[in-house]
Amino acid sequence: MSKINFILGGDSITVFLDGNSYTINKQAHTYEIVLKAVREGNINALRDAVNIRQGIVASLAKTGGDKVRIEDNAIFYCDREVTGLISSRIFEMLRLGLSVKPMVRFLENMMENPSKRAVDELFSFIDACRLPITDDGHFLAYKRVRDNHFDVHSGTMDNSVGKILEMSRNMVDEDKNRTCSAGLHFCSYDYLAHFGGERIMVLKINPKDVVAIPADYNNSKGRTCRYEVVDELPVNEYRMPERTITDDYTDQYGSGGSW
Repeated sequence: MSKINFILGGDSITVFLDGNSYTINKQAHTYEIVLKAVREGNINALRDAVNIRQGIVASLAKTGGDKVRIEDNAIFYCDREVTGLISSRIFEMLRLGLSVKPMVRFLENMMENPSKRAVDELFSFIDACRLPITDDGHFLAYKRVRDNHFDVHSGTMDNSVGKILEMSRNMVDEDKNRTCSAGLHFCSYDYLAHFGGERIMVLKINPKDVVAIPADYNNSKGRTCRYEVVDELPVNEYRMPERTITDDYTDQYGSGGSW
């Protein structure tokens, strides 16, 4: 057991190790590890905990952008603190040693969305619906169409693979309480059972283009002003996909490319 010099504050602990000082906030994911190491006088455990912390900072710094940064236990986009589920997911991935590049790029794209409601609701929707995020920070979703690949509602929009569909953002209804309204529609896997259409397409959507997440069917569909059709899924005898969209971060679909 070794003596470890430290200062315990109201909401943080500062430890001194190898000639350097490290301040860890109570809300930080490594706080309890550091505190236990200090109690036990375990220099090696403390050094490991500090390395985890430094690794988190270094990993986020390598994402390639300069708009997202980490300070203590918080993630910031420019000068705005990012809270909620997306922040927790980024920290979780960093702790597990996973690349956060897709998530950081997604965050950067999402923060370009002019709608506060869309920004507040979008990642929770994606997480709950298990929709993948691509390496360039877009996300993938489902859409039912007619047998000729045109949209079910109007029959005027071609949703063949490779098509990009878009409309003026101010023509998309932003009221989530109007569940069937103007806009380019996308949905989760679970919503597919509630909608007609012979074919099922995979859409690639930039978070900045999402306008609304309607409130019906447990928030399992959305409206956007732009999407790219990147794949078609084979359907079974129940008109449901024989396979789901891959449930991990991916550069498998579309033309966005990876970092």
